Amino acid sequence: MKNLPYIVTAILIVLAGIFALLNRVWAGFVYFVLSLLLLLSLFWGVWLIWQFFTTFKKELAEEFELFRADTINSKQLSAQDFDANVATYKKQFNKKMLKTKLAKWGIIVFCFAVAVAFLMGIIFY
Repeated sequence: MKNLPYIVTAILIVLAGIFALLNRVWAGFVYFVLSLLLLLSLFWGVWLIWQFFTTFKKELAEEFELFRADTINSKQLSAQDFDANVATYKKQFNKKMLKTKLAKWGIIVFCFAVAVAFLMGIIFY
C-alpha cells in the first residue's frame, strides 16, 4: 500500500508518454495525454487528502509527545505541571504546527488546480 502512489504515477506517466509519442500519428491522442495527466493529478489530490486524515493525525500525536518532552525539559517542569496546563500547551503546539498544516493543504489545492488546468486543456484544445 505504501508503494501504490509511485506505481500509479509510473504507469500513468509511461502511458502519457506513449500517447504523446503517438500524437504524431493522430492528433486525437492529445486528449488521452491530457486525460491521463488529469487522472494523475486527481489521484494525487485524493491520495494526499487520505494521507492527511489518516497518517498525518498520527504524526501530530507523535509530534505532540515530542513537544511535551521538549517543553518539560527546556522549562524544567514536572509532568504534572504540564498535564495541569495541557490546554495552554496544546494551543502553543497548534500555533507551531499551523505552518505545516497549511503547507500540506496548499499542496492538495495545487494538485486540484493542476487537475483543473488539464481539464481546461481538454475543453479548449
